[in-house]
Amino acid sequence: MSLGCLLATVTVLFILSLAYILAWNLRKDDNFKNLSQSIILTAPDKYSTRSMYSFSDTNVVKSKVDIDVMATYLLTLLITKRKLCLFEAGTDRSEESKRQFREEHIESARLLQFANLSVNGTPVHPLQFQRYVRSLGVDADCYVIIYDRGEVVWATHALWIFALFGHQKVSLYSGGINEWKKLKINSAQYRTESGDGTYPRRNGHFRAEWNAAVISTFDDVLTNTELKTHDLVDGQNRKQYEGISSGAVYGHIRSAINVPAEDVYDWHDQKWHDELDLKAQLRSRKLNENRPVIVYSSSAIHSSLTWFTLRKCGYNSSIYFGSWPEWLIRAPEFLKIIPKKRF
Repeated sequence: MSLGCLLATVTVLFILSLAYILAWNLRKDDNFKNLSQSIILTAPDKYSTRSMYSFSDTNVVKSKVDIDVMATYLLTLLITKRKLCLFEAGTDRSEESKRQFREEHIESARLLQFANLSVNGTPVHPLQFQRYVRSLGVDADCYVIIYDRGEVVWATHALWIFALFGHQKVSLYSGGINEWKKLKINSAQYRTESGDGTYPRRNGHFRAEWNAAVISTFDDVLTNTELKTHDLVDGQNRKQYEGISSGAVYGHIRSAINVPAEDVYDWHDQKWHDELDLKAQLRSRKLNENRPVIVYSSSAIHSSLTWFTLRKCGYNSSIYFGSWPEWLIRAPEFLKIIPKKRF
């Protein structure tokens, strides 16, 4: 065989080998793509919206509890060692909250840090909330009771966040640590302790479940100005509602009924007015227990006090978490009642 024929033969064999290798790689890539698609199609969508908000009923605890509990009831739960998750509501002054909690808190309580519940009044992502409360030992069937250190709005806001993310057993001990310490003077059973608190040996298994019944958006409120399916309650103080308060631009949403916090809560004695008085006040403002209510104020945090009051009195209420600041920016002018400033 001549050298030319040999080179030609080698060249042909090389080309055939190269073509075979290319064909094999293409086939392998197709098989890999098919396998990948098969895995994607058959694998559970663990990060889907349905999974994130857990719409299944497996996490729902059907038992009902009072939204507000007395010191004697909390004491009974502590003495009988019921499955209880007791929390002191922290404020947006996190270092101060930590210091005060370390100095003294109700025995067995844990500090519920505000930054893990809300960012500037907007609820955190449900998975963030779920991860946080699990680290505090919260299960689906754990009875959550929240108290405060004299600023009740932080406790009502924390309770609303728990309700928003689907916990069915959550109450407020509205007397707070100040009442508890007064009771401690006459009875050693009302115990307090210092330090960081006792934390669980294991994580809880609570799963966040979005509860749309307790939250309203800008679009919900805007739609309601036409359909009027809900009553609208403004929880600002009277000067803010009327737009005559100094500082920021205040006013109210057209058709909103003013229920100032000071009309339903005694700031000096740190307690709600008598329930019969509360119901009479709400009825005097033409609020009907059979109609749902949307609540707003100067912020979602302050809205929570009025929301809690309405729930306490049997009203089906939700919080417009954008509140007046968002409405002031986004709403049409004719839906905002703002008096002209006099100079």
